[in-house]
Amino acid sequence: MGLLIQSLINGISLGSSYALVAVGFTLIFGVLRVVYLAHAAVIAACAYVGFFVLRYTDSVAATLLAGMITGAILGIIIEAVAIRTVRGQNHLIAMVTSISVAVLIEETLRLTVEGGQPISYARTFTSELIRFHIGSASPYFTIGQVLVVAMVIVLVLALTFIVQRTWLGRSIRAVADSETVSSLLGVRVNTTSSMTVMLASTLAGAAGVLLALTITVIDPRFADLMQFKSIAIILFVGMGSIPGAVVGGYMLGFVEAFAVSYFDPSYRDLFAYLMMIGILMVRPQGLLGRHVAQRV
Repeated sequence: MGLLIQSLINGISLGSSYALVAVGFTLIFGVLRVVYLAHAAVIAACAYVGFFVLRYTDSVAATLLAGMITGAILGIIIEAVAIRTVRGQNHLIAMVTSISVAVLIEETLRLTVEGGQPISYARTFTSELIRFHIGSASPYFTIGQVLVVAMVIVLVLALTFIVQRTWLGRSIRAVADSETVSSLLGVRVNTTSSMTVMLASTLAGAAGVLLALTITVIDPRFADLMQFKSIAIILFVGMGSIPGAVVGGYMLGFVEAFAVSYFDPSYRDLFAYLMMIGILMVRPQGLLGRHVAQRV
């Protein structure tokens, strides 16, 4: 019983991290229709900024805010450099330009901060353990894990409100439906594109700081694996759905947590990708995606 509860706790924490990153991806893919691979680099850069802010302020709130602001700024810059300049070209070109920017960011971090060696966040209240007893078992969680879950709820709700209830959200949904028609109707496509990547990168900034507070040790490429898993999440759940990205993130988190608890930890990725492949075999459009008939 204790192992089951501990697995559930770990699954919620891990799934929250995946969900936060996957929501940013689904926003970019759903609106701009580009293969964007600079997300991991933004997460890393924001985590590094958070490292220095935490060192000099000793404030988790200031660290999180700095990470989100850094993410927003990087998002605007990357959109202008790597996406806007190749709009209308083959979508693989945007993939190459975003990878180029990602490599530039990660190499800059490697060459300028501690010689590229892993760095450790200072210990804060987020690392404190909270234990409770169920029979003879003593499951536990950290304050950092609670913070991750709480921030995911707040940020996803805020993003949903923006997309569904604001002029920016209406513009984002219009561009996602048809960039050409939106332009003809007066929607500023470039501005909407920039704001879309900015919002996604703000979430990436929060994810970078929260992950760093949770795992404590980071390096310039620590988010690369999470980036590719997040891409897989939005593929097996269905493109363009914010609730779907959240559901997929938690599904993957629970599968990995239970694989680690009940099997060898090395099976963690095996079970995760087997689940995703199985879903796509049964529903190629994704678990929550809709089949779209093509006209011939």
